[in-house]
Amino acid sequence: MTGQICLRCDWTGEAGTGSCPECGARLFRMPPPRTKETAPQRRMVAPPPPPEDVFVPVVERGRPEPGPASRRRARGVAIAIAAVAAIAIATLQLRSPATPAAAHGPLPGVRGSIVYAARDRDGWVLWSWDLTNGVASPGPHIDRPVELVNASGSSPGWIGLTTADGRRRTASVLHSVTPDSRVTSIVTGDLVSWSAGGLDVTSLRFGPRTHGCIRHVEIKNWVVAFGTDEVRFDGPMCGLPLSIARGGTFDYLVAANGPSATIRIIGAGYTERFMDDHVLVGLSTRGDFLVTPVPRPGEVPGSRPPPGLQLFHHPPLNDPVTFGTVGQPLLPLAFLSWSWDASEAYILGSYGGVRGVYRVTIAPGVNLRVPELVQQTDAEMVDATVTNTGDLFLLVDGRLSYEHGDPLVPLTLPAGAPEPAGPMLWVPPGGSAAGLG
Repeated sequence: MTGQICLRCDWTGEAGTGSCPECGARLFRMPPPRTKETAPQRRMVAPPPPPEDVFVPVVERGRPEPGPASRRRARGVAIAIAAVAAIAIATLQLRSPATPAAAHGPLPGVRGSIVYAARDRDGWVLWSWDLTNGVASPGPHIDRPVELVNASGSSPGWIGLTTADGRRRTASVLHSVTPDSRVTSIVTGDLVSWSAGGLDVTSLRFGPRTHGCIRHVEIKNWVVAFGTDEVRFDGPMCGLPLSIARGGTFDYLVAANGPSATIRIIGAGYTERFMDDHVLVGLSTRGDFLVTPVPRPGEVPGSRPPPGLQLFHHPPLNDPVTFGTVGQPLLPLAFLSWSWDASEAYILGSYGGVRGVYRVTIAPGVNLRVPELVQQTDAEMVDATVTNTGDLFLLVDGRLSYEHGDPLVPLTLPAGAPEPAGPMLWVPPGGSAAGLG
């Protein structure tokens, strides 16, 4: 089925124009149905992310210095900045998952569903596991997934999806998770970011450098339910955009310039510096910033201990809270999830030489905070999702675990359900939003 669709009144058909004949809203074009191809009888292995996702932009970031040793130092710092920023917007490294642990039956008192990405002979597919009755069912086929978000703020039951094609990202919306569900594209850009509840999507496109650090940048906000867009910024900007996040009235952009990076505020038609020499790891719905400092211009890499993960409460910015102990901070590798009330965050990181999933608290205070180790792991594919009652579902290289105020309990999917190979999301019963995170 092909044609045009209105996200406001759910009209479908061919209008001959870009506006809905019923309500006048913007129309989107539905993609043609996938043609099923004859597939070889072998197990498909999930490919790793394309190398250009992280490493191609690094060429522009490192400022050449005389001597091979200096060039190696600058390149190492730039790669570290790019890796932290790219991971912070939830780009997962996907690989063939391992076999799940021993079975654990339906979870008493747990409601909702786990939606996750898997592989089959036709590519990527979404599956939904009803936690109440233990039934798992297949959904639509999709392009390579990067992120799943709860878009029930736009309409109950909707799910936001970010997919990747090389370095390009596409934000789409699904009205349900059934095999015939429409995957309706909203926007494609170099970067996309969803707001809490999936109310809107921010897209960013940038061009090549024109002179010095200057390049043309276009940033738009898209209202998911109505399909309308608003230009937030369209003009020259210094630095290479690495990641973007939406927080209330403003968008926040991380831009690299040489070996360092700056977090900038994007307003209505303007941009200004917000925090120099930092990259953004996570932005909560309460306006709290999880960041990590990066070397300042001219600073010799390794000249001081790594600063690690820091928390700034909502503006005006206060003194940062550091996670860890003096001289031994939590070094973030990937941001995984907020709790629904944004009082906790889950980080893949290294602390005291132990790599694993850590829980950190976001409550006000100025003291050092020791991160809580949830699970030690050297896995590459790690994801987490939290229910509105604070229960944690953790995915580690295909193994699902569940935490409900106790140590993690291993889980097994229902018979016939494929192993997770990509991002996952807990969805409330009926798809309605019930929290903040």
